[in-house]
Amino acid sequence: MIVVDGVKIPLLRQAIIDEEQLLAQLIVVERSIPETIRSAEQILQTKEDIINRANQIAEELIQAAEQRAAKIADELTIIQQAEMEAQHLRKQVQGEVDSIRQRNLSDVERARRQTQQELDQMRQAAQRDCEQIQRDADHYAEQVLRELEERLGHMIQVVHNGRSHLQKPGS
Repeated sequence: MIVVDGVKIPLLRQAIIDEEQLLAQLIVVERSIPETIRSAEQILQTKEDIINRANQIAEELIQAAEQRAAKIADELTIIQQAEMEAQHLRKQVQGEVDSIRQRNLSDVERARRQTQQELDQMRQAAQRDCEQIQRDADHYAEQVLRELEERLGHMIQVVHNGRSHLQKPGS
């Protein structure tokens, strides 16, 4: 886990994280988006296959009805009725196919936009976190260097005093 593995900054309850590791994780998320879209496309293909099979079955039923009606040439009204029902079924199925296809395309596009938006938000949040961590690290380094400078200044003063004392006559 990127945050847990980060270097803890004492007193700040924050950690320095590996920017490359964070960006790599974001790339993994970004690369999973096409997989989601492929899954949605596979679902669409499966639905289309089912619809095609239903159309094929409907066509077979229509053909069977037409053959049966041809055997009963005397009953022209039955043949006409079967053709009308077949046309009605064909239009109904085509309408349902068009409706399902449109819904699926809309769903895929909505999922793609939502995923892209979430990815953009994650990138922005990661960038803000990186910038905040850099500011906090700079602040911490400045604080440590200031304290070191004060201590060294004090130590230099002690050294000067000691040398001054050694250089006084009679010492």
